[in-house]
Amino acid sequence: MKKHLLFVFASLLLMAGSVHAQSVALRADIPFDFVVGDTVMHTGTYTIQPMHAGESPVQLQSLDGKDSMWLAACTCASGQAQHENQLVFQVSDGQYFLWQIWTQGYDEGRELTIKHPETQEAKLTPLHTVVILASSGKP
Repeated sequence: MKKHLLFVFASLLLMAGSVHAQSVALRADIPFDFVVGDTVMHTGTYTIQPMHAGESPVQLQSLDGKDSMWLAACTCASGQAQHENQLVFQVSDGQYFLWQIWTQGYDEGRELTIKHPETQEAKLTPLHTVVILASSGKP
């Protein structure tokens, strides 16, 4: 019984760390137009703000308010804590696709499905990836 309680307690602590990582607001200067789902977002400074802590959607919004959308992302893991807040883009056919969002100090992030705009099928192999650093907190 004590081992079971210890396991439950350890699981709750791990979940709490993941929830915190998913609740941190980020801000990033993105120097190129990029695609999220079927939407083209324009060059600019963006905030990424969770709706609620945990597995909820996050809002991606430009500081000028012209570009804004809600993202439904899956959890992804890296196996090691991140050293910086990062937005990772896959580049394919000259277009940048927002792929992952990572929070400093955590080994779990958010991952978005990338669909090639012409075929609407998942693109399996990007030509390369580009990483944009982000800062924590609201603008």
